[in-house]
Parts: sequence; structure tokens; C-alpha cells
Amino acid sequence: MKKILSIIAFLCVAAMALAAAPEGHLFRFERSKNRNYICYDVNLNNDILDTKEPISVYWIRAEEGGEKKELSFFQRKMAFGYKVVNRGKNEVTIHLTAYDKLDIKVCRRSGKWVALCTMNGKNIQINKMFAQLRSPNSLHVEYVDIYGINLATGKSIRERIANKD
Repeated sequence: MKKILSIIAFLCVAAMALAAAPEGHLFRFERSKNRNYICYDVNLNNDILDTKEPISVYWIRAEEGGEKKELSFFQRKMAFGYKVVNRGKNEVTIHLTAYDKLDIKVCRRSGKWVALCTMNGKNIQINKMFAQLRSPNSLHVEYVDIYGINLATGKSIRERIANKD
């Protein structure tokens, strides 16, 4: 009986982990404003990167029961969208609309789709970005933290992009 309960517990934990990060999930963008966040997932056609629209960007409304919602036109064009700046064979480099100084390369690494960037001389596999806003209702960003894995060491890393206004 203990074995069966252990197996069930393991399967539940594995299922929650899979639900938390679906296949093709690159990273999420959180803000200090509330618990809602934006997901960036890879777009594939028959396991090949869709170079015309390589990334699917959408909200997870955590404060509304975890509902998935599309971005508005304004949100895509002014804040959370992206622009492809380089297309390669089954990989792309993008810039986020709100910050075009960071090259983010979307490619396969060890059989998994990932988003990579270089900051302060460190190569990072991005897991999450977090924007600290000046006040809860402000559009002004104080800083953005990038969380991920340092590819040279395999350790967790956080790098900050500070707003210099």
C-alpha cells in the first residue's frame, strides 16, 4: 500500500511540474503590479520553429483563476510583444518591444527550446523576467531582473537592467 501511495504522490508532483511549464515554454514576465504574468512560448510547425511567428505571447491572469488571455493590440505593440531581428535555421533572435537592447536567441539546446541572452559577459538561459514598477498603477519601470541559469556554471543567476531615467 505504501508503494502505491508513493507512486501516486510522485505522479501528482510530476503532473504539477508539467502543468507549470508546458512543452515549449520559454520564459514568463512578471510585474510588481499584481500576480498576473505574460508567457512566452515557442511556436512550432511539425517540430520546426515557425520563423514568421516564432513566439506565442499571452497573459495568465493569476488573479482571475489562472485564465489564459491574448494580449491586446496596444500591449503587443507597446509593451510585451517582440520583433524578430535575425532568422536562422530553426532559430531566431528577438528583441522585446519594451526593451530593444537585449538580444534574445530562441533555439534548441539539449533537445529543449530555450531563450538565451548575454548580460554582463554571462550567457544566460532565461527562465523569468520581473519588472519593478514605481507604483502599482505606474507604467514607469524602475528595473527588470532576468532570472535563469548561467550556462558556464549551471547555477541560478539574476541580472538586473536598471532604468537610468
